[in-house]
Amino acid sequence: MVWLYALILLLLAAALVVAYRVLGTPSRLAPRDYDVVLEDIRTSVVRTASRLRQSLDAGPEQSVEDEATAARKIFQTAYYQTLRLRPASGPDLAAEARAAIGRACEAYDWASRMLGSESAQNPLVWEAARRLMDAGDAVLTQDERKPAMPDAPRENSGP
Repeated sequence: MVWLYALILLLLAAALVVAYRVLGTPSRLAPRDYDVVLEDIRTSVVRTASRLRQSLDAGPEQSVEDEATAARKIFQTAYYQTLRLRPASGPDLAAEARAAIGRACEAYDWASRMLGSESAQNPLVWEAARRLMDAGDAVLTQDERKPAMPDAPRENSGP
C-alpha cells in the first residue's frame, strides 16, 4: 500500500516539473513569427478595447458588464502573452513595443474589472474606467508613433 502512495507522489512531482517547464519558460519564436504574433496581439487588444469603449459610450446597461467580462479574458491573455513572448535568437528589438502592449493590457484589464463589477452603475466608477481606457489608448498610440526598429544587419554574400 505504501508503494502506491509513493508512486502517486512521484507522478505528481513529475507533473509539477513538467508544468513548471512549460509555463515557466518564455515562448521562443522565429523573428518573423515573433513580429507577426506581436502584431496579432496588438490588433486583438485594440479591437477589444474599441468594442469595450463602444459599449461604455452606449450607456449603463447589462451589455457593458457582459462586454467587460469578455474583454477581461482577452486583456489578461494578451498581457500574459507579452510577458512570455521572446524571439528565438538575437536581441529582442520589439521589447519596448511588447512592454507597451502589456502596460495597455493592464490598464484595459482594470477598466474591464471595474465595469464588470457590482459597482458598475456608479458614475465615479465609469469615469475612472474611462480614464484607464484613455491611458491604455495613449500607451498604444505612443507606441505606434515610434519608428520601427531596423532589421538586424545581414552578412554580405557578395565578393
